[in-house]
Amino acid sequence: MKLVFDNFIFALKVTLNWCRYFGIFIPDELTGRRQKLLVRAYSVFMFMLFIGFFIITQIILFILVWGDLSLMTDVGLVLGTNLALSAKIAVFFFKREELASILKKNDDTLRFETREEGKKIISEIDRETNSFMKVFFCFGFGTVIAWFFSTPKGELHIATWYPFDTKRSPAYEIIMIHQGLAVAVIASLAITADLLMLTMIAVCRCRVKLVGLSLQTICDDLPCNVKNKLTSDEEVIVAKRIREYVIEHQAILDCISELQNHFSPALLGQLLTSVVIICVTAYQLAVEKSSDMMRQFTMASFLFGMSTEMFMFGYQGGHLSHDSMEVATAAYSCPWYTFPTSLKRSLLVIMIRAQQPALLTAGGFTTLSLETFVTIMKASYSFFTVLQEATD
Repeated sequence: MKLVFDNFIFALKVTLNWCRYFGIFIPDELTGRRQKLLVRAYSVFMFMLFIGFFIITQIILFILVWGDLSLMTDVGLVLGTNLALSAKIAVFFFKREELASILKKNDDTLRFETREEGKKIISEIDRETNSFMKVFFCFGFGTVIAWFFSTPKGELHIATWYPFDTKRSPAYEIIMIHQGLAVAVIASLAITADLLMLTMIAVCRCRVKLVGLSLQTICDDLPCNVKNKLTSDEEVIVAKRIREYVIEHQAILDCISELQNHFSPALLGQLLTSVVIICVTAYQLAVEKSSDMMRQFTMASFLFGMSTEMFMFGYQGGHLSHDSMEVATAAYSCPWYTFPTSLKRSLLVIMIRAQQPALLTAGGFTTLSLETFVTIMKASYSFFTVLQEATD
């Protein structure tokens, strides 16, 4: 098993290895029953140590403080984050072989690209995903650091239930170390899980653009004919290329369909929890009006990070739909008027198929787009006003 997982896209390389070291996503083909059992045991142990433990204990605490809106919002903030992260981890863990296959196909396609225009498209996607990564990590770790400093002396970083007195030494010190590590790990895994999903979608966009480029330049290396018609030899070449591009286009659509099947439930969970978390965070900022500036900064950073996360998913989903439809425009941009009727019909197959956009949905209920992001923000504000009225 390789120590470092390589990928042509830098953001994927970083996120894959980070998830791998915590046992969240180990895509290598494992040989031997003992090796598989050890890896799975390690994955379960790491999950329970940093995430599963807090989900269980916070559910207990949530039940115990039921009716106290302030405490419920404090507990629900972290609990919702952990539940959404768990849904993504479940996808990476149980669908690791299928996702590894998609990653390999995408990586091979990008590595084999030799055209200068194609390399520029790949570089643009690489820079875009790197920008996403920088934004997420800056605000993510900024929030974590602020979270640590905003914790009052004698209290815990995470409000959760323990079956003993947490203020007695050395229990308090041990719990604080565990919670400090857990906050950092949860934040980093939440960021990397989102980046992994977003970057895989971005790579599919990249492949769609490469197919569009191939169609647009299908005849660029063929000599010009005085009669503006293809020769018999050129017809054979173009027919072969169209067949290859049709196969590649369908392979990309199949890849997007697989991502839709794998990510859709997790995206639905993320969408629902985002509405609640954005609402709760805004409530804490507006209603509680804490004099602790560090806590205010923590909540504001958390609110911005969660909003940015949903914006990124809407951005990638919307651009994927747009880029998939641009394939038809690219096909029309080639010198199709020089083709015989049979090749025109073959080209028409791609154009008709590309008129139906490739869509990513959250549980089949709503399409990922910037319009969906606006809807989420409106829904969060609606819940916020309800909470605000309930406390007045």
